[in-house]
Amino acid sequence: MKLPVKFKLILAFACGLAGCAQLPARQPPEPMVVKPDMQKSLDTITDGPAFERTDWSSHTWWNTFNDKFLDRLVDSAMRDNPTLVSAQTRIEQAKQAKHLIELESGINYNSDGSAVRQHLSANGLFPPPLGGSTLNEGDISVGVSYTFDWWGKNRALLQSALGEKRAAEAERGATELALAGEIADAYFSWQDITARLHLAAQIVEKRRAALHLMESRLKRGIDSASATRQTEGVLAQEQDNLKDLESQSQILRDRLAALTGNGPDWGAKLEEPALSPAHPFPLPQKLPLDWLARRPDLIALKWQAEAAANRIEVAKANFYPNVDIRLLLGLQSLDLSKWLGTKSDYASLGPAVHIPLFNGNSLRTTLGVRESDYSRAVAQYNQTLLTAANQVADALVHVSSLEARERLQHDATLVSERSKHLQMERFGSGLTDRLPLLNEEIAALAQQSRESKLQADRKRAMAALFMALGGGYESSQE
Repeated sequence: MKLPVKFKLILAFACGLAGCAQLPARQPPEPMVVKPDMQKSLDTITDGPAFERTDWSSHTWWNTFNDKFLDRLVDSAMRDNPTLVSAQTRIEQAKQAKHLIELESGINYNSDGSAVRQHLSANGLFPPPLGGSTLNEGDISVGVSYTFDWWGKNRALLQSALGEKRAAEAERGATELALAGEIADAYFSWQDITARLHLAAQIVEKRRAALHLMESRLKRGIDSASATRQTEGVLAQEQDNLKDLESQSQILRDRLAALTGNGPDWGAKLEEPALSPAHPFPLPQKLPLDWLARRPDLIALKWQAEAAANRIEVAKANFYPNVDIRLLLGLQSLDLSKWLGTKSDYASLGPAVHIPLFNGNSLRTTLGVRESDYSRAVAQYNQTLLTAANQVADALVHVSSLEARERLQHDATLVSERSKHLQMERFGSGLTDRLPLLNEEIAALAQQSRESKLQADRKRAMAALFMALGGGYESSQE
């Protein structure tokens, strides 16, 4: 009895399903993404003069400091730093991997050609006179194949590759953010060191002048030797501080040169930066989670988790049969003179079915590995998100605290300046000699030095807060 074609197809399909490997009966629980509760804490911290609510969203966050020198340094680094070249290479690799999957998911072509001189066995497949003879065999063929994506394996592979590509793009954004943050930190430190270096040089000169006066007074019997020796010790400390600041300035120049992709000689030629005031931090209106979600490192981890999820679908699709349609056309002849003749052609067309019936253990193990990868990716995302939330909270507290300390220090500097001016009036009136005035001038310079350091520390804390918030990163894929 001859079976109908439809019945044969249904029977073949049923046999294919019967050849499926069995999926695990129990699936692991789906990992959950955390949402840290922090709104009330941040509302309390940000209610102060250190912050102002704005619609700021630019990824060039360093421009908010209104410092052209800093802008030039960051722009130079974005062009020349080798780290960014490495990050761009990872993006290109991910693009090529995605393109390769696209090609493999479509129609595949292959071609082969050969010309072989061979001796046939007289006791082999072909009887004499063909057997035992030596012939020139020619063979050329072209093959075409296509795999039906019934179970979504190719789609999942493509989505996984797309996730890796987007993760690589976000990783470049994270690299740019970290680079700009390091430059801002080094620049503000150098700016502060430069200002305090000039103040320290003035303090050393005034200490020398004070020591000269005390030695003169000692000769006249006005001052004691112990007071003079004490002043000598303080002068030595101030000179040591000056040398330390000079070395720090050189180290920071070298650091800026390295960050911008240059050598030490480039850093040695940098002009000294002018000290610029710190302004209130331009806090975004939407805070905090919607901004944390824009951090490039979190975006990269999110896409890596998406890619891991799609690899689970690939592993599941491997449990089902795979069907390829293959077409082969060619020319073959045992006589090269007849190789291209009309009777040398051959062809084949038909399906090729891969049945994973006996691969269940390895397939289930692979699926377990993919599920573990996904759980780990989600856990890493959650941990980074919690860390980011705490970084934001800590940075906000730091900026607020430094702003308050800077205001107090500014008041102390003003008091010291008024005291200096009063002493200048006394000295001008002849009520005292110059030594008390030198001491007041040294005290005023020390207060200015402390204020300079607090200003720099606040700007560095602001840069850290920009980084904690993601620096205004905007992904083209979000």
